[in-house]
Amino acid sequence: MRWPAGWRVPSALAILKGTCINYLLMDKSAALEPVAAEAQKNGISVGGPDSLPPGVSLVSGEWPGIQLSPSGKVDTVAAGPTGAPWVDSNGWKIRLTAALHPETTVWVDAPPKGPRLFPQSYVVAVADSAARGGRWVISLDDQLAAGIAGQTPAALATWKRITAAAGFFDAHKSWPAYLPAAPIGVISDFAGPNEFLGQELLNLLDRTNEQYRIIPKAKVSATTINGLTAVLYLDAGAPSPDMRKLILAFVEAGGMLIGGPDWRGLPGSPARRDEHPRFGSRLLGKGRIAIAKASLSDPYLLANDSVILLGHRYDLIRSWNGGAVGPYLTGTPDRKRALAQILFYSEHGPNLQRGGRGNEITVWISGRYRAAQLWTLDQTTSRPVEMEHTEDGVELRLPAVSEYAAVELEA
Repeated sequence: MRWPAGWRVPSALAILKGTCINYLLMDKSAALEPVAAEAQKNGISVGGPDSLPPGVSLVSGEWPGIQLSPSGKVDTVAAGPTGAPWVDSNGWKIRLTAALHPETTVWVDAPPKGPRLFPQSYVVAVADSAARGGRWVISLDDQLAAGIAGQTPAALATWKRITAAAGFFDAHKSWPAYLPAAPIGVISDFAGPNEFLGQELLNLLDRTNEQYRIIPKAKVSATTINGLTAVLYLDAGAPSPDMRKLILAFVEAGGMLIGGPDWRGLPGSPARRDEHPRFGSRLLGKGRIAIAKASLSDPYLLANDSVILLGHRYDLIRSWNGGAVGPYLTGTPDRKRALAQILFYSEHGPNLQRGGRGNEITVWISGRYRAAQLWTLDQTTSRPVEMEHTEDGVELRLPAVSEYAAVELEA
């Protein structure tokens, strides 16, 4: 938690009692030294952004939620092919940091930002990070911090919701170890000349709810691409001989390669039908190769093209009537358990709209499962969820939910 600068008396630490908060980011200030000393006596660690505990990566994030316009005003909406409104989320940053530095825990520094400062906005901030395996550094806006210090009922109710959400994810420590389920793997070093394209592509794929696996180029192997339908090789320049051999073997076995024009001299034969204006296609073994006719440079076009080239028939999770929804599907390595986490970024969840119950959300998940249990932040235990088997998966009809829901599935 980022300790509010105005909480200068040690007695303010009482607000942490019964919560899972065990580390305070605190500004270096003589006024706060008594608070820091008392916190450490109580077993709560204290540090600053420049003195983080070992094994922690701190990333700068966005206040999650729906961005209606660049101005941030609630009464102004801007829209366009690449413009707002969109959902700001820190999911891709957490996943990228974890992929590049798997030995670390990812903390997200995303201070509250108006006008989205509703009680549920704080809950979304907790869930947005935790669902992807990170932890949001709890930060309070000045008005909420003052209200908590003054013991106002509304502020204390918001604080209780924040700490309850953090406690929920703290109680499910096994979930971050689950592996992302995805049909496509994104391969890059995500650095130097490849940093902008790689990172903005992940951001855009996240916003459109595409399922992807992040594979740092140095970690590409038969294991890391196992189970994928396609790989998207982002980086400019010809791949190394070993990389080329590995990925072409993946294609021959039935996979798909999407790459830039530096993949020259490829084996196989031209596809009879080549309808994409920006990619040429080749057939190799049981798989297919799609090579860009010009350098990969536009992340917006590439995000859309990758979906068109692969198609939606390989989707692993879909949702209906969810509004501004962010689904994230993971599973255990043995594939016996899956976890579908669903975030609702609008002010009200899909079944809690103003004036009525709203639309019922349906989630489809690929695969065969025999049981499903629903978790929500306002329930201390899970409950069965209605499940209907389809030809290629299961459909789940969720009851009324608000900011977050998680469904555990057993094969």
